[in-house]
Amino acid sequence: MRSIRHAFLAGARRLSAVIAVGAVLATAPATGPRANADTCDQACQIDWAWTAQRQNALPRTPFYDAPDPLPWAPSGTLIRAAATSDYVVENKPVKAVRVLYHSRTSRGRDVAVSGVVLVPQDRPRPAGGWKVVVDAHGASGIAADCAPSLMRDLYHGNQMVRFLERGYAVVAPDYAGLGTTGRPELVNKTAEAEDIAGAVRSARQAVPDLSGDWVLWGHSQGGGAALGFAERQGTRPEPGYRGVVVTSPAADLPALAAHVATTVPYGGFAPLLAQGAAYSDPKIDIGRLLTPAALSRQDAARNGCLGVATAVYGDLTGPALVQPGYSGDPRFTRYLRDNSLGRKRVVGPVLFLQGGADTVTPEPINAQVAARLRATGSHITYRVYDGLEHDTYGTAMGIDDGAMPDILAWIGARFAAVEIP
Repeated sequence: MRSIRHAFLAGARRLSAVIAVGAVLATAPATGPRANADTCDQACQIDWAWTAQRQNALPRTPFYDAPDPLPWAPSGTLIRAAATSDYVVENKPVKAVRVLYHSRTSRGRDVAVSGVVLVPQDRPRPAGGWKVVVDAHGASGIAADCAPSLMRDLYHGNQMVRFLERGYAVVAPDYAGLGTTGRPELVNKTAEAEDIAGAVRSARQAVPDLSGDWVLWGHSQGGGAALGFAERQGTRPEPGYRGVVVTSPAADLPALAAHVATTVPYGGFAPLLAQGAAYSDPKIDIGRLLTPAALSRQDAARNGCLGVATAVYGDLTGPALVQPGYSGDPRFTRYLRDNSLGRKRVVGPVLFLQGGADTVTPEPINAQVAARLRATGSHITYRVYDGLEHDTYGTAMGIDDGAMPDILAWIGARFAAVEIP
C-alpha cells in the first residue's frame, strides 16, 4: 500500500495529490482551481481522485490482450514482449520492456500476467548480467487499469529507480487480472507467488542480459505476496533466489481486515478485500460481508483504483460499511486465514522491516507475525523504525523511503554472499 493516508489526513490541504489505500501517490492537474480543507467535500475528493487516476494512466493497448483461447504453456513462458519509453519517474523518462507471460491461478488454471523489466541505462552490462530485484507491489486496486505497468509513474517508480542507480535490474509483475483480462485474486498468496515466479522466468526470456541471481522485495500486499513466495520456495524452489525484503507486509489478514473496516480512512480496502476474495472463491457472497450502502458504491471499487476507492468509501466505517458477519463469515474467514503468513516456515533470509508509526499494518500485528515465523525456524531479521509510517505522505516518511539505505545495503550483501547484522 503506497501513500495511504494522504487523501484524508492531508488530502484536502494537499489536493495536488490523491492517494489510495495501497496506491501510489498520483499527481493531480497543476491547473484549475485548488480546493482547501474547508471547501473540498467528499464529492470534490472523489472528483480529484478520478482526475489523478486518469492523468497518471497510460492507454491500455492490445499488448495486454491475452490470446483467446489461451494455448496452454508452462508457467513463466513468455507470450510477448515490447520495449517502451512511456514511463516518467522524477521528471525523467524511463525505458522498460513490457512482458506478458503464462502464470497460474490459485486453482491451477493457465492465465496471462503482465509486467515490466527495467535495466540501468547509464552503465554497461556487468559480467554475468544484471542482478535482479523483483518488485512485488503493494495494493493498487482490482480493475484492469490498476496495473502498475499501466501507470505513467510505474506506481512507485521513485523507489524502483533507487535499485537501477545501484546497477540492478528490476522485474515488476502486475499480478493476474491487473492489466490483462481476468479477475485479480487479491491477497491470494498462492496465485501471487506463482505470478512472481513466472515473472522471473519470463523476464530472462525477454531480456537475456539478466543474471541468474535475484532478490525479492515486497511492500504491504506485496510483502504478503513475497512471504507467500518464500513459503512456496520450501517445496517448489526457484533457482537464483537470494532472499527477500518485506516492508510492513499484509501478513495477518484476519487482523488487518478487521482493522481497515473500523479505521478511518481505510474503509475503501474492505470492499476490495471482499471482492478480491469473491473473485478467488465465487462461493463468497459479498452481500453477506458489506452493507447495502457499501454495495451501492461497489462499481467504484471494481473500476477505480485505490485513490478512488478511498475517496468513495471515505464516509463509511464500522457498521455503516460491513455487515455483522464480516469477520465471521465462514468462507471469507477461511480465505483470510488460509492466505495469511506465519504458520509455515519461509525460505530466507528475510529482512522484515516495520514502521513504528504505521497506522495501516500496525507494528503490534507484525511483531506477532515475525515472532511466529521465527518459531517455525525461519531466518528472520525484524527491525522496527520509530516514527516511520506505512507510506510517505505530507510530512510523514514511509517505511520504504526511510529504510531504503538499509534495504540497499542488505540486498548488496545478499548478492555478495556477505552476512550483515
